[in-house]
Amino acid sequence: MAAAQMNVLLHPAAEDVAETHGIANRLSGLEGLKIGLIDNRKKNSDVFLEELGRVLQEQYGAAEVMTYRKISQSMPTPPSVLDEMAAKCDAIIHAVAD
Repeated sequence: MAAAQMNVLLHPAAEDVAETHGIANRLSGLEGLKIGLIDNRKKNSDVFLEELGRVLQEQYGAAEVMTYRKISQSMPTPPSVLDEMAAKCDAIIHAVAD
């Protein structure tokens, strides 16, 4: 008689229960605000964000643009970076490009 075999099933998700977040309050405008841009490193995301930053400043009056470029597109933005950007910026945009 053959020995019993045990199979292990692994869950591929990073978390068992997804966190839920509400929608951020809408800004009345961008005049004088500091905007954070997170580059996910996908092809052309840096090009897109550079242009977006220029448009936000020139056409919408954003005072400053702060950019962070992730180490890898497959890695999440470190919580310390998110905390710093949240403390320093009035709004944050996370870009995805291909």
